[in-house]
Amino acid sequence: MKPLTIVSSRTPAGPLLEVAGDLDHSNAHHLRGAAVAAVVPAGLTLLLDMGELGFCDSSGITALIAVRNHLVAAGAALVLVAVPEALRRLLHLTGLDQVFDLRDSHRLPTT
Repeated sequence: MKPLTIVSSRTPAGPLLEVAGDLDHSNAHHLRGAAVAAVVPAGLTLLLDMGELGFCDSSGITALIAVRNHLVAAGAALVLVAVPEALRRLLHLTGLDQVFDLRDSHRLPTT
């Protein structure tokens, strides 16, 4: 298993968290904590770059749902960027691809 790393930075749309390694039952709470610590004001977006994610189990998916729910309650949004194909397939099979905003890049449309 690869250790989970989360690197935080800022974009014009809001905070960016680059998630790498394995997201599983032993460390999913780190993702939730990092998302809360990112402090995303209403109207902004938290970008989660998943391009270097190696593995995601059901606890990881639960953490993604919890992060999304936290942001929606605060009037903010969540975008999953560069989602690995295996996770994208799982999100599609479970219908969660209809819940999450999946993008290929960090560039969001301007309003």
